[in-house]
Amino acid sequence: MARAVRTYALLIFIVASAAIGQTAPSPAGFLGREIGERFTPHHRIVAYFEALAAARPDMVTLTRFGETWEGRPLLYATITSPPNQARLDAIRSSNRALSDPRVTARAEAQRIASSNPSVVWLAFGVHGDESSSAEAAMLVAHRLMSDEPAVRSIVDDVVVILDPLQNPDGRERYVNWFESRVGRVANPDPEAMEHHQPWPGGRFNHYLVDMNRDWIWSTQPESKARVAAYLQWKPQVFVDFHEMGYSTSYFFPPDADPINMNIDPETESWLRAFGTANADAFSSRGWPFFVGERFDLFYPGYGDSWPSLQGSIGMTYEMAGHGLAGRAIDREDGTILTLADRAEKHFTTAMATLALAASRNEDLVLHTYDVVSRQISRPEITYLIPPDASSAHEAASMLTRQGVEVHVLNAPRTVTASPVLGGNPVQRLLPAGTIAVSTKQPQGAIVTTLFEKSPALEPAFLEAQRQLIEADEPDEFYDITAWSLPIAMNLTVLEMGGAIPSSSLAPYSPPAAPPVPAQGRYGWIVDGRDPGRYRFAGELLQREVGFSVVEAELIHEGKTFARGALLIQRHNNDGNVLQQVQAAASDAGVTVEPIESGWSGGLSLGSRRVHFVRDPKIAIVGGAGTAPTSYGGLWHTFDQNARIPHTSLSLERLRNADLSKYRVIILPDGTGYTSVLGKSGLDKLKSWVEQGNTLIAIARAARALRGEETPISRTKLWAPPDPKDGDEDAEAVKRHHDYSVPGAAFRTEMNTRSFLTLGLESSPPVLVDGSDVLLPVPYGVDNVIRIPKENALLAGFAWPESVERLSGSSWLVVEKAGQGRVITFAGEPYFRSFWSGTLPLLLNGALYSPSF
Repeated sequence: MARAVRTYALLIFIVASAAIGQTAPSPAGFLGREIGERFTPHHRIVAYFEALAAARPDMVTLTRFGETWEGRPLLYATITSPPNQARLDAIRSSNRALSDPRVTARAEAQRIASSNPSVVWLAFGVHGDESSSAEAAMLVAHRLMSDEPAVRSIVDDVVVILDPLQNPDGRERYVNWFESRVGRVANPDPEAMEHHQPWPGGRFNHYLVDMNRDWIWSTQPESKARVAAYLQWKPQVFVDFHEMGYSTSYFFPPDADPINMNIDPETESWLRAFGTANADAFSSRGWPFFVGERFDLFYPGYGDSWPSLQGSIGMTYEMAGHGLAGRAIDREDGTILTLADRAEKHFTTAMATLALAASRNEDLVLHTYDVVSRQISRPEITYLIPPDASSAHEAASMLTRQGVEVHVLNAPRTVTASPVLGGNPVQRLLPAGTIAVSTKQPQGAIVTTLFEKSPALEPAFLEAQRQLIEADEPDEFYDITAWSLPIAMNLTVLEMGGAIPSSSLAPYSPPAAPPVPAQGRYGWIVDGRDPGRYRFAGELLQREVGFSVVEAELIHEGKTFARGALLIQRHNNDGNVLQQVQAAASDAGVTVEPIESGWSGGLSLGSRRVHFVRDPKIAIVGGAGTAPTSYGGLWHTFDQNARIPHTSLSLERLRNADLSKYRVIILPDGTGYTSVLGKSGLDKLKSWVEQGNTLIAIARAARALRGEETPISRTKLWAPPDPKDGDEDAEAVKRHHDYSVPGAAFRTEMNTRSFLTLGLESSPPVLVDGSDVLLPVPYGVDNVIRIPKENALLAGFAWPESVERLSGSSWLVVEKAGQGRVITFAGEPYFRSFWSGTLPLLLNGALYSPSF
């Protein structure tokens, strides 16, 4: 396939070159049309860059650095002058040396700055339906082939990393749909079908993940590959090209408040410099733009904040357009916005950015060095993670993907440390293997951002938000305000001032694969805290191996196994069970212990507290009416991470599907259930639950279950008091509707007897994002996870009114419905695939509900 694409590209290039009489193909000559006349599909974009690299190998190197879930290549073009291209490896090596002042002295940094070009990474199209940026990428690449003096000065002083399409799968979904709807000419009427994508739209990747929020977590192959490529280059400038609503204009920095306080303050002066350069370019053409509004630099997972935390100048450029714009759309001011207009404006800011980078090349190169130098000079903090914590290696793996230096204690050591989440410093003896992460390293700002309990917000910003709310205007929080790893992963982390001697440390490496289980006369067991236990369960289900889950702590043959241990017994399996267990254990990476006897001296393995796991026959609902990222997160978790067998059902199909084939149905967040299912669909769902099955509803999906006509659930949301005597309690209404929580972490209390809390050592903090509050049900219901009445807010920001409303509320409720049960989550149990502390609650419910 790749060879065929390359051959096709070269043939097109030869024909195009002959037609237009030049050595480097222009987009128009290569495509046979001007940019903006039609959307360019992914394979033609790849072919164009392959042709460009074939035509000008002295200036263009094409690197394939990964591929998408659907097998499409991820590539970037390295474009610079022939002399730079000839020493590209040396430039990259010198540039990376700037990011480690521990080994690169200031004099050496100055020498590099005086002789090395700066590196500018231009990244296009992380959202697939923000379609003009990939078109603009081809315009920028062709322009850089020009012999004009202004362009020559750019490629002499800048290495351009041109990443033309960050999200090929999402773009292809959008472009294929659009081309199937558009007529002979594009219709600019905003009501036309071509301006309204069907669910899920092209914004997201294959598993419907918003990759602009995945940089720091890197849960997707596109993110993992791009992070690794970025760390190879450590660019001075990183620009992420986006689109926003078609009725707006163009945004470039300076950014709106708040700014993440772990980003070096000097970065803001560079943001103003690049903003001024872009403003000059736009003003000379009479084009409108805005700065300092709406788009902040706070949440660390964006394509601008993440590079900025590493010494780059990270920027988001937003052009009017988005998925509604198509190829042309009427605007309220009477103008028609075209795809060509949008591509031209992105092309203009890209070239203005490159021109400024070239003119201030030496200052830019030194900026990276100085930022990291200031970071390393700050007081050192060492974070320590016990090696037996269930999420310890998950956290270490994520950190190493980010280029963070992670070590382990090579022998037991006594330290004075305090818990990150609060408490006095005390002396502790830590075992060998304890994970140690220091802030005194090039990625120190990333370390601080991930481990600090709560990010700081300027009081002036909070006061401004209060004034907006009291003026009945929306606040300006753009994203969540809590993301600390110890909180999100429900992970014990200690904080120690100062360093651990290097002689006491060894580089971290992932634990070796556990040995395959040996012969067990009675069977085999996996601990209830083993991080691979759910994937192991999924593998056993796929292999039709019978197994049980133990609801109590088990002490057996001298070892203690936590609640949620998985037990495979020979008596209910066939003769090749050992081979099946070995294969499943190898895939899941779990530690399997052989068992010789069913007698333990305590809980025997034939106890009623050992539950045989029935095939849960899970269905996950998606489609129009559900939130794409909520469904996508579930789909990715069950399909890729846990590998638990399931069926994906469209919400519309749910009305007519044979529900008797399923024992568990999961409803992701969404607001369309009532309208899509109607009364007959809800009646059908209610009957199915009452027959002994389990319905899991996440966030707003539960609203449809509380209707008066077809009540499936008795849970209720907090609401302001009813007006009395015509005197509405305005303040109560305001508390509910205006004082929304911008993604803050809250403490919880849990029912340790519920099967939903199997494997949890402590009650996990939850992320609250929005204004819904789930009232505890006083009878006949298990309020499994509750927010305490006192000291509820753990991290992030929430208004006092919100904290008051949430204190004492429920977050996870289980209630009986006939012979079945309804499980309601007030929020996402696996937010953005990184808030893993609450994930066991979901997986326990899905896997084990039919067995309890």
